[in-house]
Amino acid sequence: MSFSIYKNNEAGESHQLNVISIFLVFMKISPLTFGGGVAILAYIESEVVHKRKWMKHDDIPNIVTVAQSSPGSVAINTAIYIGYTLQGLTGAISAVLGIIFPAAFIISILTYMYMTYQELPLVQGAFQGIRPAIVGLIMFTAYKIGKRAIYDRFTLVIFLLSAGLLIILAVSPFLMIIGGGLAGVIYQSIWNRR
Repeated sequence: MSFSIYKNNEAGESHQLNVISIFLVFMKISPLTFGGGVAILAYIESEVVHKRKWMKHDDIPNIVTVAQSSPGSVAINTAIYIGYTLQGLTGAISAVLGIIFPAAFIISILTYMYMTYQELPLVQGAFQGIRPAIVGLIMFTAYKIGKRAIYDRFTLVIFLLSAGLLIILAVSPFLMIIGGGLAGVIYQSIWNRR
């Protein structure tokens, strides 16, 4: 799996790339990612690919695959992966710190406020509206990733089988990732023999 880090090439003028800029970008993204780790992907693509041109659009599905295949938070795994890809270990550390600091601060305040005011109808109403909005955001992100990840019959079959097994049989996501990887290896082996 290769990643394309580029500056001032066919993609246009890129923004300065260093550990401070990585920290600031992830610090900017962190407070916007309501809804969990998957929600972060649209913001990362906007900042890292479109706005700053540090990576290519085609790198995002690969990053998602690795981040979701690893144990832990998708947001933190994604930050580590992108930071490391861009600036090595110091890039990974700065990206993780950028993701963690705002989220920790905000969740501390929200937890206090929720514990204090959770019985108020206004708070209950807000949560009733936020939940479906977050589902919509996650579906939009899945759609954008799916447009690039499902591009032929094989990938469509893997997607449909995975979704069906997860929904109907509640198969472990870990097993789905392993199964998808094995299916890809077998498919490529057969395809390369032709």
